[in-house]
Amino acid sequence: MVTAHTLSRSGANRIGAAWRMFLFLVILGFVLRAGYGVARYGSAVINRTGDAFISAWNHDALDHVLIAKAILTGKGYVVDRPPVSTTAPVRFVGQEALFKAPLYEFFLAGVFAVSGFSFKLLIPLQALLGGLLTGLIGLIALQVFRSASAAWFAGVAAAAHPILVNSASQPYNENLFFFFFAASIWMFLIWLQNLRWPWALGCGSAIGLCMLTRENAVLLLFAMGVVVLLTYPPLKKGWVGYGIIALTATALVLPWSIRNYVRFGIFVPVASILGEDLSEGNNECVGGEGVFVPYWAEGRCASVDQQRRAQSEATSGDTRIPVVVRRDRISRHIALQFMSSHPGTYAKLAFRRFWTTLLPYDPRGDQRTHERIVLLLYWLLLFPPGILGMWLGLKQVEPARVLLALLIVLNLLSIAAVLYWSDLRFRVGIDMLLGCFAGLAYTQLVRLRAGNERSLHDGLSSVVQQSST
Repeated sequence: MVTAHTLSRSGANRIGAAWRMFLFLVILGFVLRAGYGVARYGSAVINRTGDAFISAWNHDALDHVLIAKAILTGKGYVVDRPPVSTTAPVRFVGQEALFKAPLYEFFLAGVFAVSGFSFKLLIPLQALLGGLLTGLIGLIALQVFRSASAAWFAGVAAAAHPILVNSASQPYNENLFFFFFAASIWMFLIWLQNLRWPWALGCGSAIGLCMLTRENAVLLLFAMGVVVLLTYPPLKKGWVGYGIIALTATALVLPWSIRNYVRFGIFVPVASILGEDLSEGNNECVGGEGVFVPYWAEGRCASVDQQRRAQSEATSGDTRIPVVVRRDRISRHIALQFMSSHPGTYAKLAFRRFWTTLLPYDPRGDQRTHERIVLLLYWLLLFPPGILGMWLGLKQVEPARVLLALLIVLNLLSIAAVLYWSDLRFRVGIDMLLGCFAGLAYTQLVRLRAGNERSLHDGLSSVVQQSST
């Protein structure tokens, strides 16, 4: 007879096993990221400090560090002047840095305020965020599929993600952003089960912080709203909880939006970058290539530059508006004009982005041979079984499974609609959620094989028994 005490002990054992898995995955994710950073930079982890540390970066990493430096030195949210030793080009020096969402810049400012400009605190903290992200992905897969083996695969896949492992030892925001991304999904799934307001409050807080790290976290709110609509159409309590999620996320973003409006008289909720992305991804330079040419749009486009200069000279505008915002608005106008004038070309570009995103890596990217081998092996372990897992998992329509699938689709569509970069950073969220479905596929295949072996064994035993009689 099964008693209440037995059920209680069984539940406690399951919870204990889940948290042991979480702790192991956190440690695994941390060790892989920190270990890679130490192995990559060697003695520079200790010795590279100050201007030498700042000068080591380029592109977005240098932007992040210079903005953090300006915050620390009291210059405000601007791009600080780089050290003389920096050879990499720097955009918008001395200008307001509204092309970057603010949370990661303030995170870096806090890190460097403690450790100085160095790796000393940066690598451990970002590795820890990556470890927590890894553990949360395992808990998400366990909660969605109720399978320990699926959870283990999803967690290990997140721990070993090449982009996340690589970016943790550099001033890039991937591990911070995806930590909040995973935390919001995990808390939302718990809220779906119990509809208790503290979990809705926690979920909304995680989404708000996620949006302040990258503005495209708004996809989380949209996907969760769709799931609530499908799950609790007549239930007032469900919509009240979702209202708490949405209002909490908005409340966290609102102070930054108000700050921008008060200072500049314009509405910039988080960052002003979408126009730049649209014009970089949709223009005459990339539009002229064939539909089956892998998408790549990371070079300069002379025609866009000319149009931008002409419109900038012809537009006086409000001098209070930061240069980066004016440039972004001009870029958005150029991109929308191109898209409306060439709808067929835009559709072709969207399709090219779609199928290039599904490749192990962009053949036109600058990854080295060993990096491409790693990306290919990771893709083989993740993508085909992940797609199979989606097909198997969605045969049983549950809100949690729908949420993961919807987020995969929305992230893929956002890439197809706007821009794809060959460094694969935009695909990380898709990869991690596909890892959850891949864990399910591997689990189902193992069970199917075990079932077939048992059936074969039973059949042989039956034949032997009949023969002996």
